Amino acid sequence: MRRPLSRREFTRLAAAAGAVAIIPFGSATSQVRFSSYPFQLGVASGDPSADGFVIWTRLAPEPFVPEVLGNTIYELTWEVAEDRAFSQIRASGTGLARAHLAHAVHVEVGGLEPGREYFYHFRIGKYESPTGRALTCPAGENAGPLRFAVASCAHYEQGFFSAYRYIADDKPDLVLMLGDYIYEDAWGERRVRLFDTQEANTLTDYRHRYTQYRTDPDLQAAHAACPWLAIWDDHEVDNDYAGLTGENEICGGEGVRQSFPGRRAAAYQAYFEHMPIRPSRLLPGVAARLYGTVDWGNLARFYLLDTRQYRSVQACQNPPTPWRCDTERGKKILFSGAGGGSFVNPEEPACKAALADPARTMLGAEQEQWLDSALAESRAAWNVLTQGVMFVTIKESWNDSPRIFSDAWAGYPPARERLLASLARHKTANPLVLTGDIHSFWVNEVANAAGRPFGVELVTSSIATTTSDKSQMLPLNPQVRFHEGLHNGYIRCDLNRDKLHADIVAIDDRLDPRSGRSVLASFEVRAGDPHAHRI
Repeated sequence: MRRPLSRREFTRLAAAAGAVAIIPFGSATSQVRFSSYPFQLGVASGDPSADGFVIWTRLAPEPFVPEVLGNTIYELTWEVAEDRAFSQIRASGTGLARAHLAHAVHVEVGGLEPGREYFYHFRIGKYESPTGRALTCPAGENAGPLRFAVASCAHYEQGFFSAYRYIADDKPDLVLMLGDYIYEDAWGERRVRLFDTQEANTLTDYRHRYTQYRTDPDLQAAHAACPWLAIWDDHEVDNDYAGLTGENEICGGEGVRQSFPGRRAAAYQAYFEHMPIRPSRLLPGVAARLYGTVDWGNLARFYLLDTRQYRSVQACQNPPTPWRCDTERGKKILFSGAGGGSFVNPEEPACKAALADPARTMLGAEQEQWLDSALAESRAAWNVLTQGVMFVTIKESWNDSPRIFSDAWAGYPPARERLLASLARHKTANPLVLTGDIHSFWVNEVANAAGRPFGVELVTSSIATTTSDKSQMLPLNPQVRFHEGLHNGYIRCDLNRDKLHADIVAIDDRLDPRSGRSVLASFEVRAGDPHAHRI
């Protein structure tokens, strides 16, 4: 937890920032002086293409007191080279760190050669950032084997980020972050470190969350190791939110009901400020189009899906708690809202009718149409759906009556069938679904309502949260080929034209900052075979 600055310390740092503010850009940037090293949050790359990628950093000499930088716009230089010594520079330029974006810098680098490894760094004055490694995607037929890591769900309080350190050690070509990069809320009985606010609600709150995460050395190592393909799930904003509906509503000072759309906008802005995604993905009104495709030559097409921003509210809701703002309990009080997932009986008549409503959507009409077109155009050997929540339906026993979780695809059956119909219509080669969210490992076989097999779903456990063991439910779910809900970790995948090899990598103890790891199980998915084979 950060130490608050004294008034004297803040005055000194603010004065230093004010002095910097009068220094012009250009050669005079060599005079810039900060109170501390300004690249304390590291570097990152992401969104690779055949000719480039985006690179990121954020100026933060006092990470938890961003005000010391004032409203100054700082000019940084950046370089991309073929070697770590930066003796073979292939691209360079400048980027601006602006106050309204928390002095974060996003540079879209282009004009590079496809299928190559590059290194990058930033400079301002006498200060040089850490060096990051990035790769461009192969072009056409030249795509060789691909190694990628699948990660999700990192609660800063509930464990150390050893899994990120091991991901960096594996030297992947890509990291696929499937959401819950941060957690908005503080919870859990055993906490190894503390958030600086109980629950993030404002832009300042969310910025502080990302700052705490970005100071973690293991997370920094994973970002510096290779480009990331990142999507969000719910905890980047609020647990189980759906579109513009939150799980909970908030009362502020004087009992004023706060706006969830405003909270979501603040969370989305903080997400953009701290993630290596292209500025061109930003939309008016503090929204972002995260969905899109990334082609690793013709070996694999990754479909980045947004299963939060456009979805319908979960079906079969219990009646929400009536509104009551109690001003005596403090400034921020949570009350049950209209959103949120729950375990529901899919055979209860009213719930069954709601689940069958074809108007309800997980992706939204525009994203569904885009995905259908992207699948139609694909010539990739493997087609990888990168998304947030469990795709197959998992039945759970509840007083001897099976229940399903309404926040997952099981709560949106027509939407899932439309997606599977699109895969069938376009004869999509080797579909693979990658999933996070559920804090446990799963290997599932995907089939439509008629029982036609389509492919395999790999579900990664969490980087650091309490885990979720569902082994007692396996007799109800014959589509599950593997489940382990006792360990945190990630999935390491090696992909070539003939097969996908997936290792289930477990962290021994998330409460130990130097924890060991082990491979719990390994599976193969063979080209042309929609089944998972344990090896």
